[in-house]
Amino acid sequence: MRRFWPLIIFAAMLVLIGLVSLRNSPPPLTPAEGDYERIISLAPSITETLFAIGLGNKLIAVTDYCDYPPAARSLPSVGGYTDTSLEAIVAKKPDLVIMLQGQQQLRQQLQQLGINTHSIDNSTLLGIQAAIASIGQVTGHEPQADALLAEIEQQITAVRAKVESQPEVRTLVSIAHYVNSDQLETVYVAGQHDFYNDLLKLAGGINVYQGTKVMVPSVSQEGLIRMNPDVIIDVFPEADDHHSDMNLVMQQWQQLDTISAVKSGRVHIIQRDYASVPGPRIFRLLKDFARLLHPQLNWSEAADD
Repeated sequence: MRRFWPLIIFAAMLVLIGLVSLRNSPPPLTPAEGDYERIISLAPSITETLFAIGLGNKLIAVTDYCDYPPAARSLPSVGGYTDTSLEAIVAKKPDLVIMLQGQQQLRQQLQQLGINTHSIDNSTLLGIQAAIASIGQVTGHEPQADALLAEIEQQITAVRAKVESQPEVRTLVSIAHYVNSDQLETVYVAGQHDFYNDLLKLAGGINVYQGTKVMVPSVSQEGLIRMNPDVIIDVFPEADDHHSDMNLVMQQWQQLDTISAVKSGRVHIIQRDYASVPGPRIFRLLKDFARLLHPQLNWSEAADD
């Protein structure tokens, strides 16, 4: 069974990244070297990016949650996002460690030990694209990164052209909630500062959560009813990565039968292995969103990912 990247941890990670992003300007890029031979990745999205631009053979260690592509699963782990082992990293003798912007304390420790680091902010779609570009630059794989970015831009352009004439659909994107009770209590939703919100806009939707002060908002039943979305998208990893009963999850939503999305049968559960990893494959979620928001369109004409 593949290791589960818990969405509740992911939500906390977004908060940490967001706080750093709001308080600090982006750190300077490490000068391009092009000859790194021992790279450690400290996030699934970074691991995915490194493989996507042809640097999988340079990776010597990853995190507990790096399970894509399959080759990443055989690499040694240096811990998770909140419990990364400094000792394990140092023992591997890396010449470059790539991490998330929220891991500033660890970055300072590594730099004090003379280990090259590079940090990225992937909390937004632009941040994800910038991360791909900067990782390509710092590793000397700019052509490969540019090619990947061109593919991503094609995906965005195709969906945007498909939905541009359609009315915006009022949508709630749920990214985490407890499933061990009969009722939905607190639901963590996409706010105005994350890549889910960016994907939603590109897909022809409008986020019913309009607050701008909280990075990862938590909403009560009353709040859900008050926002009254026309579509609800509940994001989960793929089925093998969790033990949640999707029938129970749908029953939780069905109890909120005064919400338009529930009344019209437009509550959708997405189970994808890329759904919570803000790397190159997250752009596949764009078409998933667009199809759910605009089912009246002929999506068989759109090019598959």
